[in-house]
Amino acid sequence: MNTSRERDKGSLIILVITLTMVLLVSSLALINISSNFLAKRELVEIGEVAISKAAHQISLTRYYSGNILMDNSAADGAQFRIPLDCDKAYATFGDEMSNAKLRARSILITNWSCVNDEVTVGLEAEIPVLLQLPFGIGSATTVVKATIAATSIIGGLRG
Repeated sequence: MNTSRERDKGSLIILVITLTMVLLVSSLALINISSNFLAKRELVEIGEVAISKAAHQISLTRYYSGNILMDNSAADGAQFRIPLDCDKAYATFGDEMSNAKLRARSILITNWSCVNDEVTVGLEAEIPVLLQLPFGIGSATTVVKATIAATSIIGGLRG
């Protein structure tokens, strides 16, 4: 005959197995979340290198004609922005990104904006997850997105 002690022992085994599985799945999910966070940081770093090179594409005709914009957002006064050649900047950025990979996967340029000598770009990469979760939970890949901007400043005005 089953005593209440034997029935409680069976219930505890099911509870321990269930909690162990929940802990295992949660741990794997946390590892994937951490991996995705690091992948986004890598994507931002790759984009920052490329956008820095793109922001150095100066429009020489605007620069020497004196047709430059003032940036009043600085705390210590107005500063001049270096005039950018947006077409050259886009070409330079595209060249840099065509060679770039994030975890052996290509990086897509989803958005490009060059307004008032400020360049803003959106990047996206689909990468495989680090650990596949059991029981078919989650997907095999994840999409990492980042937005990066750059502008060049010549220097402040002295009054």
